[in-house]
Amino acid sequence: MTKYPGIKKIQKAFDLAADVPMRQYTRFKVGGPAELLALPRTRQELVAILKTAKDESVPVTIVGGGCNLLVPDQGIRGLVLVTTRLTSGILADKKTDQKTRLSMDAGERLSTVCRYTVTHGLSGLEFCAGIPGTMGGAVMMNAGTATQGIGSCIHCLEVLNLDTLMVTLLKKQHLVFTYRCLELTNHLILGIHLELTSMNPDQVKNNFDAHLKHKQKTQPMDLPSAGCFFKNPRPNLPAGKLIEDAGLKGEAVRDAQVSPIHANYIVNRGHATCQDILDLKARIQKTVFTRYGITLETEVRLTGKREKTR
Repeated sequence: MTKYPGIKKIQKAFDLAADVPMRQYTRFKVGGPAELLALPRTRQELVAILKTAKDESVPVTIVGGGCNLLVPDQGIRGLVLVTTRLTSGILADKKTDQKTRLSMDAGERLSTVCRYTVTHGLSGLEFCAGIPGTMGGAVMMNAGTATQGIGSCIHCLEVLNLDTLMVTLLKKQHLVFTYRCLELTNHLILGIHLELTSMNPDQVKNNFDAHLKHKQKTQPMDLPSAGCFFKNPRPNLPAGKLIEDAGLKGEAVRDAQVSPIHANYIVNRGHATCQDILDLKARIQKTVFTRYGITLETEVRLTGKREKTR
């Protein structure tokens, strides 16, 4: 029996599915069931679901493309809200001969936006080639390379205050982007506005293709993963090099493995569990700390644990 009586009310009001395996919604392809799962298609529906959950005291876990997420094998109690269906296309607004602003909802795929910029000769996102996930997730994680992040392209964000359920516009000067992070507590990104530079489409395509080929050559693209698992301790000290030099390339806990291609990737060879990945993570951290005195911090986030049903 659920510990949240309001779950049934929310399920009935919005016709939501129960006990949905979260491996369907994470790039790692692991994770137990969501007690209740919502896939809102509009902002109005999203706000209505959040308001009902708030009124019924049901906790909410918000998930984007699930690219940097680990879900426990026990699953997630309460309501899981997935934003991947919050899409309404890409709008372009040419401000000057050189600058164009693109607007999209948080559920739009980063890959879709990248393809649009290549087709229309807009430069600024080429370094995002090959990065999966939604725009909202990419902005929250400040996705990018070791030296560039998507925060550099942001003009402003439309965000929802999760306490008041009011929408506000945050301009770039009020946003704090750091390495793999946007400092935005208790807010949900609804809309993203980018500012990009006009360039010859062929040049944009060449830049994009060069980034994509480099990633395809140096990163495992054929197995489920969450991208780089650990943050680089310093810009000139890649986590992958520390892990490789510690002799951990190819190290495995059952089907969770340190990629033989790139040591900062943990891949799922088919039947890995969340616990397998966490055990391998702990082994890596212990070995690197013992050898170098450095504690590796994760880029990947572990969502809240689900209590076992009695």
